[in-house]
Amino acid sequence: MDSQQPRRTSSAFEYFLYAAIVTETGLAAIIYKVIFGSGELAHMRFYFAIFYFAFLAWAIAQLHTLHRDRKAHVAQDPEPVRPPASANERTRPLLGLTAGQLVIVVVVFATAVATFSWALRLLP
Repeated sequence: MDSQQPRRTSSAFEYFLYAAIVTETGLAAIIYKVIFGSGELAHMRFYFAIFYFAFLAWAIAQLHTLHRDRKAHVAQDPEPVRPPASANERTRPLLGLTAGQLVIVVVVFATAVATFSWALRLLP
């Protein structure tokens, strides 16, 4: 039972980080469009950019740590007997992702770009 508890906690934190990255990116787009449309706060673009990229770097570093710890935890556990992997599961075409994972990443990225573009067009 103890082995399951850290995994749930890290999963919740991982989902929080993913949601925070998406939320921060959406807020950054809104701030860029609305606030920087006026000339009064144009000088603060640099500081907002630093904050955005610093938070993004922190979140990605946290995700990397979680994934590395998860891999180390899995490597310590005795590996269960599994049937041989198919050719699709063994090959990692790009960035260590399977074909299915790569399709998901591309679809999510395209959806995010389309959504943010649509939302920015609606804002005055």
